[in-house]
Amino acid sequence: MRDGHEVAAFLVRAAREFRRGGWVFTGFHWPVLAGQLAYELAGEPFTQVFEAGGSVHGPAAAVPTSTTDYPAYADVLGFAGSTADVLLAMGRRFDRVVLDAGNVDVRGRVNSSMIGPADAPRVRLPGGGGAPDIAARARELVWLSGGDDLRRLQRQVEHVTAAPRPGALVRLHTRWGIARLGDAPVLEELADLPGTDTYLRHLESLGVRTDGAVRRRTPASPAELAAARRVLRAAAERGYQVARRALADE
Repeated sequence: MRDGHEVAAFLVRAAREFRRGGWVFTGFHWPVLAGQLAYELAGEPFTQVFEAGGSVHGPAAAVPTSTTDYPAYADVLGFAGSTADVLLAMGRRFDRVVLDAGNVDVRGRVNSSMIGPADAPRVRLPGGGGAPDIAARARELVWLSGGDDLRRLQRQVEHVTAAPRPGALVRLHTRWGIARLGDAPVLEELADLPGTDTYLRHLESLGVRTDGAVRRRTPASPAELAAARRVLRAAAERGYQVARRALADE
């Protein structure tokens, strides 16, 4: 029950980033779920753009399973251009870029390539796709990490798959709170959840400042949590394992 609630609350907070309005580049995995949920929340109008060039101007009929799953969002589909247009030409023009964080460090760099030496890795990860290009051009970069394994938040990632450009505003959303990453990483917001003390100690061990003016997270409303669960159920039917695991704990 607890894990399912925490995942739903995490999705609500991530979805609020979209509801700040404007044009948002949406990466795969957690960002797709947050973007789908965002249309059910209050806030400013926004448009999502996927890596393959499709733009989304409303809630998709089905949760997309990839950036090229055009039938899933055919009812709200537009085109911003090609993959190269989106990643290279438009990267600096997006109001914010929202990406999935597999393994992320306090400087805002991620590793989604491999664990272990490059010539004989212990684990091969999915890869970066267009993340290196879009992250390097983003003015504002939002990383989403909805899991419960604190080892994925690191002082320095083993391999750098993608990294923000100098001067970019970089934030990391987790189920426990939000941290601003960079040369002087700092905790900005803290959730009222079990495990928060462990999260704080972990951040401090990585060199993240946690003794500043930290906001307490506004709890998600019952209506927002219900909307998040609807998205999770729809995502589970489309094969999202994170959604299935969360619902199994309801």
